[in-house]
Amino acid sequence: MKEKLKTNVQPKTKEDKKSRIPWLFDLEVKDLIKPIILRRVRIMQVGVLLAIFSFAGYYVWENFLRAPTGLEMVEEMVDAAGGMEAWNNLKSGHFTRTRNLFSEAGEPLTKRVETYYFKKTEEGVKLMVESADKDGNPVTVGQDKDGFWATKSNMPADPKKTSGDLGMMCDSKFCNPDCASAMAFYRFSMPFKLKDSGVRPDMNSISAFGILDWNPLEKVEMNKEPLVLDVSYKPTVGKDKWRFIVEPDSKLIHKVEYYNKSDFGTYRPEEIFWSDHKTVNGITFSHKWTRYWGNGKVMDEVIFSDVDFENELAEDFFDRPAGLDWLSVK
Repeated sequence: MKEKLKTNVQPKTKEDKKSRIPWLFDLEVKDLIKPIILRRVRIMQVGVLLAIFSFAGYYVWENFLRAPTGLEMVEEMVDAAGGMEAWNNLKSGHFTRTRNLFSEAGEPLTKRVETYYFKKTEEGVKLMVESADKDGNPVTVGQDKDGFWATKSNMPADPKKTSGDLGMMCDSKFCNPDCASAMAFYRFSMPFKLKDSGVRPDMNSISAFGILDWNPLEKVEMNKEPLVLDVSYKPTVGKDKWRFIVEPDSKLIHKVEYYNKSDFGTYRPEEIFWSDHKTVNGITFSHKWTRYWGNGKVMDEVIFSDVDFENELAEDFFDRPAGLDWLSVK
């Protein structure tokens, strides 16, 4: 009986032995042999994936989602206006400013036409303004190495009184005859003046519709919310504050809020809307500035025309006319 049993048992072949071993056995053995190496490989793979996702997230945030900083916003505004190089290459020229004043009922009150001549120098900007008084007499106000000068009907005149009669002086005791004209040119030079030393630009998320209940900016077609740039200065540079409302796609200024601090420490806000942007000699700027009464009627508008940035003016162009008895002026 025992012999029969032995003869019925077949010896195991190598193939039978292999087929009964789990197919994952080799992998399990390898895991047991070098578990630290495999764990390091997995950590490296996870680290690489995290780095890729982090870089992609940063790229999307930096280029599509993050709001620009104040300095970045100024750079974009300057580029949209023609670029700093184009502005620096502009040395002299002239333009005409026509200012129309209206009553609260919308009736025209006054109209003044002023021609500005300017020249950039190492000492600053030289300005000369030609206009006319209420009687139509030609008036010129300028400054040379000897100080301010003015003429009325081609005869010497007191520069402060002449400038004051034209409404070109403020109520500050430090006001000079070029007060209004210098400020007008300063505003005309925006946004390039925001690159000056001491300027502190800061992005703001406050709604652009603040001072007026009715806001003309709503007429401007914008696919996105307007950008708001607040500007202040280092204490040693200035005390005024500005707010610029910028169209998000073109990066052009469409509204300016100016907060001038008087000698008495109070702020006097102005709200000016810029429109009719055109490019002249490589510089893009607003050709129409408008202020409104609270009822929506136009208070005053300034229109720029006859702009020429390629008119080269000689150094002596701003000197007072020769041959006149300037010592008799009081």
